[in-house]
Amino acid sequence: MNLQHIKEVLSPARRPVRFLVYIIVTIFMGFLNGLIDLMVHPDIPFFCLEHFIIGGIMALLTIILCILLEGHIKEAAPRPWDVKVGPYAWLFASFWTIIIISSLTWNIERQKQESIEVATNEARTIFDKDLAYYHWATNHEGVYVPVTRSTPPNPYLEHLPESKGTTATGVPLTLVNPEYMIRQVYEIKTGPNSALGHITSLDPIRPENAANSWEARALHAFERGKSEVSSVEEIDGKPYLMLMRPMITETGCLKCHEGYQLGDIRGGITVSVPMSLLFSIYRKNIVIFTLAHGALWILGLLGIFLGSYRINMSMQEREQAEARTRAIIDNMLDGLITISEDGVIESLNVAACRMFDYTPPEIIGKHIDTLIQFPNGPELADSNTPAPKQHDIRGVVGSQKELTGMRRDGSVFPVEISLSEMRHGQDRLLIATVRDITEEKIRKAEALRAGQLAAIGELAAGVAHEINNPINGIINYTQILLDDLRPDDQDSSLHKDIMGRIIKEGERIAVIVRNLLTFARQRDETLDEVRIGDVIDDSVALLMHQFHQDGIHLKLDVPKDLPFLRGNPQQLQQVIINLLTNAAYALNQRYPGQNPEKKKVEIKSRCITVDGRQILRTTITDWGTGIDQDVIDHIFDTLFTTKPPGKGTGLGLSISKGIIRDHRGTLSLKSKPGGPTVATIDLPVGEQPAPDTCPGQDGEKDPAV
Repeated sequence: MNLQHIKEVLSPARRPVRFLVYIIVTIFMGFLNGLIDLMVHPDIPFFCLEHFIIGGIMALLTIILCILLEGHIKEAAPRPWDVKVGPYAWLFASFWTIIIISSLTWNIERQKQESIEVATNEARTIFDKDLAYYHWATNHEGVYVPVTRSTPPNPYLEHLPESKGTTATGVPLTLVNPEYMIRQVYEIKTGPNSALGHITSLDPIRPENAANSWEARALHAFERGKSEVSSVEEIDGKPYLMLMRPMITETGCLKCHEGYQLGDIRGGITVSVPMSLLFSIYRKNIVIFTLAHGALWILGLLGIFLGSYRINMSMQEREQAEARTRAIIDNMLDGLITISEDGVIESLNVAACRMFDYTPPEIIGKHIDTLIQFPNGPELADSNTPAPKQHDIRGVVGSQKELTGMRRDGSVFPVEISLSEMRHGQDRLLIATVRDITEEKIRKAEALRAGQLAAIGELAAGVAHEINNPINGIINYTQILLDDLRPDDQDSSLHKDIMGRIIKEGERIAVIVRNLLTFARQRDETLDEVRIGDVIDDSVALLMHQFHQDGIHLKLDVPKDLPFLRGNPQQLQQVIINLLTNAAYALNQRYPGQNPEKKKVEIKSRCITVDGRQILRTTITDWGTGIDQDVIDHIFDTLFTTKPPGKGTGLGLSISKGIIRDHRGTLSLKSKPGGPTVATIDLPVGEQPAPDTCPGQDGEKDPAV
């Protein structure tokens, strides 16, 4: 069975199959002990109480194991197979293995000692019984029995007159001393499973009573004061429990054993109990204990690893949930800041870090007043200024407020904050959702400005209409006077020149009024074919009077054969007017008053090729004050301006860049203090058949500004 088969069995759809496997395994474990005894000890009944008890315990452990296993199989989906168990699980498994091995070793040793103890008690019982016979025979100074082939006269008692006798009927008798009697008793009951006995001494009268090596060690131990010696030894290749106790010289013993005194140890009696049956039971118990401990070991390991698996799975699920939540929070467009009850920042997401230009280590632990100016809170000069203890944060809870945010560089910007409160254990947390509303304010300002421009446009259109009629009247009346001049009038040439000038200036006023009407007609959604030269001419016509007053010399280098653009002429005119106005302001700042030689503005348009595309590049160059690089980096930012209050709003270049971007073009600025400032407008050529070389290109490829 491979891993795929295991996954199929563990799937929720295979629950009946798993339950059938659980039942079969439980039944097998319940009858396992009986089956083993059936093979090892056929004489033991299969349906006995011991088998029921042990089998019930094994079945119960198996049921618990199956319940634990089933509990780790989800109904929704299988567990991920890449979850790893931790090092602590292996450590606990090692400890559990050591405990099981130690317990099994102790139980095996205890069973062995119990078997030896049973044999020792049996040997002591036999010894006490034999010793009782011995004392009885000793107290009676021996007994007389008929002489038979198995009981001949004891040659070691022939020196005693009373060693022989007869019955009244003449049956010969012989005296049997206690040792002789005990020896014959052992010979009578000796069998394959019977206990053995042996009377021995270091100085035996009979050679048969000589001590073997084990008995000699035991007799020497008696001389050192021990009262009993026992151990398991082999006799004829079979295990026996050998137990020896000393024989103490008594009064009845002196008759046969001369040279001893009362209380002397003259030998010992060895009782040997066979251990084969006990060891057989011992081995059976070892098998049972091994199975029980093995089941406990497997159950414990499964519990440890399944527990570790569940813990790791829970940790992984929690980490995935936290990572998912963190990913959601970090991908929010709005900033999210958690604040402690006393106003200390505890965490913030990526949007908040980007919004305030801080990294988490730089801002976590600081007061919220470092980022946001709350009502009645002092304005902080920089982020290193200690935050005040008193602040009005709770006044914002439960509502949306427009406040001021502060970046790390000290710049401020408008924010909308929504503050809520929650409990985390015993602590209270404030959760602030912060949104940068700079763009929203820009849109509002642009909408307001658009409304203002629309009103100005309506007003300009009305004024233009009112001016247009008198201008037409002046031109017409002047033309009538010019037509009525008599050739013979002496001043006719002078009058003709003056009237021609009046007509010319009137027509110029009419052109300005027409351009003003055209600029006032906002057609934001209309895209037409536009010539950049016409847009530049219309823009210059509106500003030429101001340029003359300021003494600014304007140089135009715009070829007539440039290709068409596709765009909104009013919007493009707004961009050109804004750039020319900025150029005039810079020139007036550097050269106050009339200075046509130095106060110069140059407008140049060329068709270039960039990456195989035809681009109309228009540059507006002035030789004013120039711009620092730090200012250029922010020159297109909304509401950014270097002009004093009342001179600029900071919206012109931002709106101009947006207009050019909407026309799929680019607007860039290049300058340095004291040097020329070059504004470059790149616009794609309109959709019409394009020659290999743009008109007005002169064969150039993307010339540098």
